[in-house]
Amino acid sequence: MPGILPRAEAITKAPMGMKTATNVPSEATVEGDTHELKMEDYRNGYAQTNGDHGFVNGTHTNGIPSSPTSVERKTSTAIKKLVGQLPPEIEHVTFGYVPFSSLISRLVQETFNDLTDVINDMSDMPVSQPSQSASHNHIHQQSNGNGDTSQANVQKKLRMLHFASERRAQFIKILILSRWARQVEAVSKVIDLNFWLSNQIGQYNECCSWMGELKRRLIPLREPNPDIKTALEVLSLGKASWLSDLGYLSPEPLPPRKFVNTLRRINTLLSIRLNLQENIPPVFRDYSIASGRATFHVVDEFEVDLSVAEEDASSQLYFIDFRFAFSPTLTELPAGRLQNEIEGRANDVLKHDGLQGLFDFLHNFVLTHKLLILRNQAHEMARSHWSECLQVEAVHRSVVVQYWSNRPGGKNWIEIGLKRGKEIRLSYSSRSQRMPHIALRWFRNGKEIQNVTVEMGMGELSLLNIMKQIIALHTNHIFQEMAAKMNMTSLYLGGFMRCKCKSSTTEPLDVSLLVQLTTSKAVKVVQEPVSGRFAVLPASRLNSRAENELNRLASPATEGASQLAHLRSIASQEEVDASARSMGWESVRSLNPGQETMQCLFPKDTQRTRFFRRQAWSAIWILAFTTGLEGDAWWIVELMNKVISMISATSSSATGPRLRAAYKVVSTDPQSLVTSPSHAALAQIERIAAGMISQLNDTRHLATSKIPHRVQLSAPNSAGIQARTIYFRFSGERAPPLISTPRVSSLPWANEMVKLDYRGLDSSNTSAIHMVSARMRKPVSNIKDLISAIPSIFFHPTSGAFTFQILAKVGETIIPNITRRLSAIGLLLDFVSIIQLHKLTFRHASLIHIQFVYNNVPSLLKATIHFPPDEPIHVSLTKPNPHLRIADYLTARLKPQGLTSVIGIMRMTLPLVRALAAVETVHTNGGVDVLTRSEQWYQVRYSAPYSDGGFEVRLQQRRDELMWLVPEPNIKKRVTGNEALEDGLKSVLRGKGDGWRGMTSGGIVADQKGVENLIARLDEIFSTSRYAPGESNPKKRKADGDVVEID
Repeated sequence: MPGILPRAEAITKAPMGMKTATNVPSEATVEGDTHELKMEDYRNGYAQTNGDHGFVNGTHTNGIPSSPTSVERKTSTAIKKLVGQLPPEIEHVTFGYVPFSSLISRLVQETFNDLTDVINDMSDMPVSQPSQSASHNHIHQQSNGNGDTSQANVQKKLRMLHFASERRAQFIKILILSRWARQVEAVSKVIDLNFWLSNQIGQYNECCSWMGELKRRLIPLREPNPDIKTALEVLSLGKASWLSDLGYLSPEPLPPRKFVNTLRRINTLLSIRLNLQENIPPVFRDYSIASGRATFHVVDEFEVDLSVAEEDASSQLYFIDFRFAFSPTLTELPAGRLQNEIEGRANDVLKHDGLQGLFDFLHNFVLTHKLLILRNQAHEMARSHWSECLQVEAVHRSVVVQYWSNRPGGKNWIEIGLKRGKEIRLSYSSRSQRMPHIALRWFRNGKEIQNVTVEMGMGELSLLNIMKQIIALHTNHIFQEMAAKMNMTSLYLGGFMRCKCKSSTTEPLDVSLLVQLTTSKAVKVVQEPVSGRFAVLPASRLNSRAENELNRLASPATEGASQLAHLRSIASQEEVDASARSMGWESVRSLNPGQETMQCLFPKDTQRTRFFRRQAWSAIWILAFTTGLEGDAWWIVELMNKVISMISATSSSATGPRLRAAYKVVSTDPQSLVTSPSHAALAQIERIAAGMISQLNDTRHLATSKIPHRVQLSAPNSAGIQARTIYFRFSGERAPPLISTPRVSSLPWANEMVKLDYRGLDSSNTSAIHMVSARMRKPVSNIKDLISAIPSIFFHPTSGAFTFQILAKVGETIIPNITRRLSAIGLLLDFVSIIQLHKLTFRHASLIHIQFVYNNVPSLLKATIHFPPDEPIHVSLTKPNPHLRIADYLTARLKPQGLTSVIGIMRMTLPLVRALAAVETVHTNGGVDVLTRSEQWYQVRYSAPYSDGGFEVRLQQRRDELMWLVPEPNIKKRVTGNEALEDGLKSVLRGKGDGWRGMTSGGIVADQKGVENLIARLDEIFSTSRYAPGESNPKKRKADGDVVEID
């Protein structure tokens, strides 16, 4: 190493980043000898060369002096100026350091927080309460030094020990850092020195790179060494001795008139020669003669001036001037070596090959120059904003330009070069001619595209315009392929959606693809010409995601349509989600069926699926919205119930509800419901889906119950939807036995067929509306009264057909409800027939009750039969109906014996119950009790202030006729001296009255009309016989313990 390094122990402190050494002895070994030097010698300019002591600018540059101490050192003025100056200070590195106090503060705070957590955890641990004997043992153990050994105490101790151990380890680390920090100044200097050395190495490497680059750039600037000797001789003498003198005489200057005549003569010679003697090639037919020269014009290539030097027609033409006929380039050749070279070559060609050879030479020269210009333009583009997306390569005389180099997939490039023209037979020569021209080859995704029409613009060369045309064609191809694939789907093929490609052959930015996603959303896809990246407008989160997917495709022409379809699916799903939320539909996001299940239930081109649930529907039925390339569709999906899910869970690892089946929702215009997912469209979907679910459940229930049925498509309704109608056979044997009715009054159905139609949802969209139609074989008489009384059922007055509406929860079968409803209608019609048979009139009627009038004089008496579907049938009466006392008995008689029996017993008992009511009305102050044992057995008892006694009335059949009987043994009277009571009873038992008569033995009988008079007569007898003073008080007898007979 150059110089001698001082020892480390002799280095004294200096400002940060700088170290000095004073009076440090050092040893230098030179050829086996050792010399001691001091640092002062270095300050005085003592030279060091390769580690040895030599002389500066002396004879011993690298040698060793014979006597170093006696040598006179010569110090330059520059070195003297540097003596005593210190080197620049090394930069001190300060970033990345953390104050030691911050570490200690953070550790203390962390220790305090952990200690608080430990104390809280220990306080939350349960403490066992020892028994009395255990407490004595605990005290004994503590006295022996064992302490509390309970499980809770042990856990607390372990928790505290773990905390102390962890904290101790942290503080040990801090202790180590504190000891190291005491020597941080020395370590910091080492770090600064290392940082400085790294910077020096980097600067050295950068300097080497700069020198190498400079050397490489100087290569093209090399020129041959000038001939200085010849130049000096020519400049000084005006001639060179080695050049031979040809002896030419300078011509005399021509006067203007003679000069003009000479030019005219040359023009004449050129005209005669070109028109009569020269074989002019076809490309040189466009020429003009003026100023003593013939100018040949080749469009978009060059112009060349020729002239003659002799009048002899066999002499050659001579080259005068050359100009380019295109841009961008120089109009004329600059004077100098290039012009001289072209002039010499052109004259030589004219001498041997004539005009045809000149054209071939200049044509090839121009084509080469054009290619060079295009290559330079390509390099300029590669250095501009096309830098990262354009690659240029020169292959022989061709220019290869690769565009969109950063796009994935195959490479795309163009090749611009020379192409051999067609062989043309010349009319003035035996040989043929090929005219080469500049041609272009386009390779798209590594494959050459044939028959490409690109305007090269040979008159105004512009590689940028050529690239724009190629990129426009490429973008057109991509968008047209996308549009073709999109338009092949039913959604766009049917005209529900539009996908249109806007084309251009010159400007790539004018090429775009307009894709309609929904009725309210559309996107415009464009492609950036430079990078080839796609942009989906307008900018949004959804469009940005689709844009990224398009830019990742290796072949967007074939795969881009699927991405746009996916974008359309997402947009359609978002609109459906918004409309569904406004309708109260709940999105089922937890349902995630497997891929196999989805492929089995839905079409294979399905890209996205969303499930919705209606709270009012059954839990096993949901709606599904699917979208894909072929359009969107709605489905009703049936989930497995809990039992099926539990069974399936044993054979599958899937958990949660699984899909059982899916049915497509059928509508008149499926795409219209998707292209405009409005509130009305989704409401129609909901109505159709609810009908399909209801009809599926109904047909399943019919099949499970083995009820014959069939499904038939009905005519389209007003909305254009072709609904389904279910026909099933309803037999009276299947109806639940609500009540026993006579066979004559049963309801026979015509062919036992019932028609079931779905009519949409109710106003709250919670229940499905079904219309049930059936027909009676024999219409009920006075059906008009029934129509007005039961508005919920429509009866046809002549045909016997009837229709009614029934509501049911979506997802539940209504067949059991229909069965009960039809049975209720049959029962109602039975009741109506019986009421009409007994010549009664009904006031109100429905499917759960019927009210009829069974008496008009002297008061209007009504009875109501209630037969709700889920409650027992019963009879209800209202006050002051006298039959109210036997209402429960009438209800008990109604179900087993029918309404005919009830009406008969009500008619039979009407006079009796009316008389009993009159008795209770007369004796409002008490003393009379009427007891009802049954609808055929009644008891009347009298007490104070009347004579103690009473009688019974029973309905019995006597001589094939129902009669009311008051048995004589059941006439209760106290044996006293009340002669009025005894005489009255004897008169009744032995006498007769209106509709009643006493029998010789057995009691009193009365017919239906006479029982009322009989009850009035008996009440009169007991009422007129008051309680006598000589009789014992019946209340007192009860108190004295007398036995009281209770029936």
